[in-house]
Amino acid sequence: MEYILIFIVGSLVGFLVAWVWFNKRKKELKQEAGRVEREIQTEREIWYGFSQFNEKMAEVKVSRKQKIMDELKRVGKVQTNTAADLLDISRATAFRYLEELEKEDKIEQIGGFGKDVEYRAK
Repeated sequence: MEYILIFIVGSLVGFLVAWVWFNKRKKELKQEAGRVEREIQTEREIWYGFSQFNEKMAEVKVSRKQKIMDELKRVGKVQTNTAADLLDISRATAFRYLEELEKEDKIEQIGGFGKDVEYRAK
């Protein structure tokens, strides 16, 4: 009888310890899941922000290239410095825009290189 009582009490204590441990572990897993979900949400917001930024920059690029085309229609020719001054950007950026327009077959380069290079609309 004494052994049965010890067995029952031991079983109850073991069950209680296991129940407490599992509930603690369950709470930790919920907290971890919450942290992971917040991290995922933060990453989504960051990538969404990058996406919006890239879309805005694409719009700016199209607008600037259109201004260059408008200037070419108005004046007939444009140099890299002129485009840079017109758009208030660096010469390197203006050169890239002009190169893109040339690759799009909208303008043509006149001259070899350097300050003598001009661009005309096709």
